[in-house]
Amino acid sequence: MAAEETPRRVVMIYGFSGGYSGTAEFDWNAPEVGDRHNCMLFLSQAREEDAFDDALAECARFGMGDIQDLRCGRLRVEVLNTDLYRGFACFYEEALNNGSSLLWYPHKKPDAG
Repeated sequence: MAAEETPRRVVMIYGFSGGYSGTAEFDWNAPEVGDRHNCMLFLSQAREEDAFDDALAECARFGMGDIQDLRCGRLRVEVLNTDLYRGFACFYEEALNNGSSLLWYPHKKPDAG
């Protein structure tokens, strides 16, 4: 392979529910410590296959633990051009450039009254 060529990468998406521990290896737009959220991990991989151990390790780097319901799917790049999925393009690009990206869905806390 020539020096200017880069290996082909695919981005796999891992959906899960997890709790934020506050022990991330880097600064990111994290949820509050102790909060549990549904999440999507965009993970750049060399092959189009599930890599649950790698996904769990990457979740830990983001400070996510107590992972439940981990599942894997392949992102079809062409859907990022549709109105429905256009908002996910930045996570896809971040995964290609940095190896991963994590999206968490906020839950509304119940009212105290």
